[in-house]
Amino acid sequence: MKPLIVCFSQTGKTKKLCGCMAKSLDADFVELKEIARRGLIGAYTLGVYDAIRRKSGDILPVDTDISEYDTLVVASPVWAGNVTPAVNDFVREYDLNGKTVYGFITHAGGAGEAANLLRTELEQAGAICPHVLDLQATRELIYDVKAERKAFRLTSDGKLELSEQDGEKKE
Repeated sequence: MKPLIVCFSQTGKTKKLCGCMAKSLDADFVELKEIARRGLIGAYTLGVYDAIRRKSGDILPVDTDISEYDTLVVASPVWAGNVTPAVNDFVREYDLNGKTVYGFITHAGGAGEAANLLRTELEQAGAICPHVLDLQATRELIYDVKAERKAFRLTSDGKLELSEQDGEKKE
Protein backbone atom coordinates (compact mmCIF):
# COMPACT_ATOMS: atom_id res chain seq x y z
CA MET A 1 0.00 0.00 0.00
CA LYS A 2 1.12 3.54 -0.71
CA PRO A 3 2.33 5.70 2.16
CA LEU A 4 0.63 9.01 2.93
CA ILE A 5 2.61 12.20 3.37
CA VAL A 6 0.98 14.71 5.71
CA CYS A 7 2.59 18.13 5.51
CA PHE A 8 2.27 21.58 7.04
CA SER A 9 4.17 24.38 5.35
CA GLN A 10 4.09 28.09 6.13
CA THR A 11 6.40 29.41 3.40
CA GLY A 12 6.11 26.59 0.87
CA LYS A 13 9.58 25.06 1.28
CA THR A 14 8.41 22.04 3.27
CA LYS A 15 5.51 21.57 0.83
CA LYS A 16 7.88 21.57 -2.16
CA LEU A 17 10.09 18.94 -0.56
CA CYS A 18 7.07 16.84 0.42
CA GLY A 19 5.67 17.03 -3.11
CA CYS A 20 8.96 15.66 -4.41
CA MET A 21 8.97 13.06 -1.64
CA ALA A 22 5.50 11.92 -2.71
CA LYS A 23 6.79 11.45 -6.24
CA SER A 24 9.93 9.58 -5.08
CA LEU A 25 7.99 7.26 -2.77
CA ASP A 26 4.92 6.91 -5.02
CA ALA A 27 2.94 8.23 -2.06
CA ASP A 28 -0.30 10.12 -1.61
CA PHE A 29 -0.01 13.68 -0.28
CA VAL A 30 -2.17 15.89 1.91
CA GLU A 31 -1.40 19.39 3.14
CA LEU A 32 -2.53 20.54 6.57
CA LYS A 33 -4.26 23.93 6.62
CA GLU A 34 -4.98 25.99 9.70
CA ILE A 35 -8.55 27.22 10.13
CA ALA A 36 -7.28 30.75 10.74
CA ARG A 37 -4.23 30.92 8.48
CA ARG A 38 -1.39 32.80 10.09
CA GLY A 39 0.45 35.42 8.11
CA LEU A 40 4.23 35.45 8.34
CA ILE A 41 4.24 37.96 11.19
CA GLY A 42 1.67 35.91 13.11
CA ALA A 43 3.59 32.71 12.46
CA TYR A 44 6.87 34.19 13.64
CA THR A 45 5.37 35.74 16.79
CA LEU A 46 2.30 34.03 18.23
CA GLY A 47 2.90 30.87 16.20
CA VAL A 48 6.43 30.51 17.58
CA TYR A 49 5.12 31.16 21.09
CA ASP A 50 2.50 28.41 20.62
CA ALA A 51 5.16 26.04 19.20
CA ILE A 52 7.45 26.63 22.19
CA ARG A 53 4.53 25.83 24.51
CA ARG A 54 3.80 22.73 22.36
CA LYS A 55 0.22 23.83 21.78
CA SER A 56 -2.04 22.44 19.12
CA GLY A 57 -3.20 24.63 16.27
CA ASP A 58 -6.65 24.44 14.77
CA ILE A 59 -6.47 22.64 11.43
CA LEU A 60 -9.16 22.04 8.86
CA PRO A 61 -10.30 18.42 8.65
CA VAL A 62 -8.06 16.29 6.43
CA ASP A 63 -9.97 15.18 3.33
CA THR A 64 -8.17 11.83 3.21
CA ASP A 65 -9.18 8.76 5.19
CA ILE A 66 -6.13 8.24 7.41
CA SER A 67 -7.39 4.79 8.46
CA GLU A 68 -6.63 3.48 4.95
CA TYR A 69 -2.87 3.95 5.42
CA ASP A 70 -0.42 1.82 7.41
CA THR A 71 2.58 4.08 6.73
CA LEU A 72 2.69 7.86 6.96
CA VAL A 73 5.28 10.62 6.84
CA VAL A 74 4.39 13.62 9.00
CA ALA A 75 6.27 16.76 7.94
CA SER A 76 6.75 20.07 9.70
CA PRO A 77 8.98 23.10 9.47
CA VAL A 78 10.80 23.97 12.68
CA TRP A 79 9.60 26.99 14.63
CA ALA A 80 12.01 28.02 17.41
CA GLY A 81 13.33 24.47 17.77
CA ASN A 82 9.83 22.98 17.92
CA VAL A 83 7.22 21.34 15.74
CA THR A 84 4.44 23.60 14.44
CA PRO A 85 1.08 23.77 16.25
CA ALA A 86 -0.70 22.50 13.11
CA VAL A 87 1.33 19.28 13.14
CA ASN A 88 0.79 18.89 16.89
CA ASP A 89 -2.95 19.16 16.23
CA PHE A 90 -2.85 16.50 13.51
CA VAL A 91 -0.85 14.05 15.64
CA ARG A 92 -3.12 14.56 18.65
CA GLU A 93 -6.44 14.49 16.77
CA TYR A 94 -6.05 11.66 14.26
CA ASP A 95 -5.77 7.96 15.09
CA LEU A 96 -2.16 6.96 14.49
CA ASN A 97 -2.22 3.99 16.87
CA GLY A 98 -0.19 1.08 15.47
CA LYS A 99 0.77 2.91 12.27
CA THR A 100 4.36 3.31 11.11
CA VAL A 101 4.91 7.07 11.01
CA TYR A 102 8.15 8.66 9.88
CA GLY A 103 8.88 12.21 10.91
CA PHE A 104 10.26 14.81 8.54
CA ILE A 105 11.38 18.24 9.70
CA THR A 106 12.79 21.13 7.71
CA HIS A 107 14.59 24.17 9.03
CA ALA A 108 16.68 27.14 8.01
CA GLY A 109 19.71 26.22 10.04
CA GLY A 110 18.80 24.85 13.44
CA ALA A 111 16.46 22.01 14.29
CA GLY A 112 16.76 22.36 18.06
CA GLU A 113 14.83 19.57 19.74
CA ALA A 114 12.18 19.34 17.00
CA ALA A 115 13.13 15.83 15.84
CA ASN A 116 12.96 14.43 19.38
CA LEU A 117 9.74 16.32 20.11
CA LEU A 118 8.08 15.00 16.95
CA ARG A 119 9.17 11.44 17.72
CA THR A 120 7.80 11.77 21.26
CA GLU A 121 4.46 13.17 20.03
CA LEU A 122 4.12 10.37 17.47
CA GLU A 123 4.93 7.66 20.00
CA GLN A 124 2.53 9.15 22.56
CA ALA A 125 -0.15 8.91 19.86
CA GLY A 126 0.57 5.17 19.61
CA ALA A 127 2.52 5.33 16.35
CA ILE A 128 5.70 3.42 15.66
CA CYS A 129 8.28 6.05 14.67
CA PRO A 130 11.36 4.34 13.23
CA HIS A 131 13.07 7.55 12.07
CA VAL A 132 12.83 11.33 11.84
CA LEU A 133 14.63 12.92 8.89
CA ASP A 134 15.99 16.39 9.58
CA LEU A 135 16.90 18.58 6.58
CA GLN A 136 18.07 22.14 6.22
CA ALA A 137 15.76 23.42 3.48
CA THR A 138 18.17 25.46 1.39
CA ARG A 139 17.39 26.72 -2.09
CA GLU A 140 20.07 24.42 -3.45
CA LEU A 141 18.57 21.36 -1.76
CA ILE A 142 15.08 22.15 -3.03
CA TYR A 143 16.48 22.70 -6.53
CA ASP A 144 18.38 19.37 -6.45
CA VAL A 145 15.30 17.48 -5.24
CA LYS A 146 13.02 19.10 -7.82
CA ALA A 147 15.59 18.36 -10.56
CA GLU A 148 15.65 14.74 -9.34
CA ARG A 149 19.38 14.81 -8.56
CA LYS A 150 18.33 13.66 -5.09
CA ALA A 151 15.44 11.40 -4.15
CA PHE A 152 13.74 10.26 -0.98
CA ARG A 153 13.43 6.59 -0.10
CA LEU A 154 12.40 4.31 2.73
CA THR A 155 15.22 1.90 3.51
CA SER A 156 14.97 -1.74 4.54
CA ASP A 157 16.50 -0.85 7.92
CA GLY A 158 13.64 1.55 8.71
CA LYS A 159 14.95 4.97 7.75
CA LEU A 160 13.62 7.76 5.62
CA GLU A 161 16.56 9.17 3.71
CA LEU A 162 17.49 11.52 0.92
CA SER A 163 19.92 9.92 -1.52
CA GLU A 164 22.00 11.59 -4.18
CA GLN A 165 22.54 10.04 -7.59
CA ASP A 166 26.10 9.16 -6.64
CA GLY A 167 24.87 7.15 -3.65
CA GLU A 168 25.60 9.63 -0.84
CA LYS A 169 22.75 10.04 1.59
CA LYS A 170 21.46 12.39 4.28
CA GLU A 171 19.96 10.61 7.29
